[in-house]
Amino acid sequence: MVKAPGILFTAFEHSGDEHAAPVIAELRRMLPDTPIYATGGDRMAAAGAEIIEKTTHMGLMFADSASHIPEHFRRLNRLKRFLADHPIAVHVPTDSPAANWDICKLIKRRYGKPSASGPGAKVVHLVAPQVWAWAQWRVRKLRKFSDMVLCLLPFEPSWFEKRGVNARFIGHPLFNHAIETDPLRWQAMTYPTGSPKVALMPGSRAAEITRNWPIIVDAWKELSARFPGAQAVVAGINADSLNRFRELTPDIPDSMHLVHSQTDAVIHWADVVLAVSGTVSLHIARQSKPMVLIYKANRLTWTLVGQFLINTRTFTLPNLIHSGRVEGGDSHIVKEFIPFLGGSVEPIVDEVAHLIDNDRARAVQIEALDNIVAQFQRHNAGREAAETIVQIMRQDQTA
Repeated sequence: MVKAPGILFTAFEHSGDEHAAPVIAELRRMLPDTPIYATGGDRMAAAGAEIIEKTTHMGLMFADSASHIPEHFRRLNRLKRFLADHPIAVHVPTDSPAANWDICKLIKRRYGKPSASGPGAKVVHLVAPQVWAWAQWRVRKLRKFSDMVLCLLPFEPSWFEKRGVNARFIGHPLFNHAIETDPLRWQAMTYPTGSPKVALMPGSRAAEITRNWPIIVDAWKELSARFPGAQAVVAGINADSLNRFRELTPDIPDSMHLVHSQTDAVIHWADVVLAVSGTVSLHIARQSKPMVLIYKANRLTWTLVGQFLINTRTFTLPNLIHSGRVEGGDSHIVKEFIPFLGGSVEPIVDEVAHLIDNDRARAVQIEALDNIVAQFQRHNAGREAAETIVQIMRQDQTA
């Protein structure tokens, strides 16, 4: 008996597990009889996917470790054998483009061509590969091995469409669930009193923390000297991150209070935020909290390679979204120190202090952040992604 064509999701990080889960849940509701397979994690399984291989425990970018390359090719072979008996209509590579490129190529070359048995498989990216940010020539690969890109950022579809890639803005799943602000939900603690209240967000990946944590500590020491009553809460992504903070800085100042798994609550508590650039900036924006963003780069790597591969004039999501474009996207509503190549932290401290002291500066940034958030509130990422996938499948069935 020939199996009905299904949908295949491939994710390789916890973020991919989170992004894919609401889409799978919607697809399960809309197409209850369609098989949904996944290389992924627990959230995708709970949403209704049949996990053929658990992969999101990897928690790293594919290029971070050469030791994972042999396993990557073994996984491709296992996937080939699985697909020989399990036809698919749509492949949904989710985030982690470096790990997904070869799978997209496999799908399009071996299973994507129309034949007498059906229209072939389509490739629909969930989360746009950030080829607009660096190494833009990769868009040729995206154009060759994809049929649609579902974008989480509002400026992305225009950039992709100009380069011959079908794209749609679906919103961001971050904006589709409630803000969690009650610290008692996690543990019985009271956040410190004092003024000003500063949230410190040192990043999530181990390499980010190693590079940026010393900068944050130095900046806080200078800031607390300027504002003797100031208190800081450091928001770690998990318990392991707190251990890493303590390893890097055994003598953490008493005014720095460490918590984990409480990002929304810490932002809610704070007057201003100093954060390592990333998706956390959208968490901060949706609570209308003024921020300064940093990201330390290796000076030699940046000099020899990075400055030639990076194509944007700004590196942070709030600034990119506010400008609405990549090229010429130089409308900086949030001060960013990216790449930060080392040296004095005084300019960083000056910007945080400016947001503390200057009511007008805070108000201007908050108004711009509210305008950014408004662009997401009309969308539901899980539902819109599922609707697009179903539409593509039905178009093929009627073609």
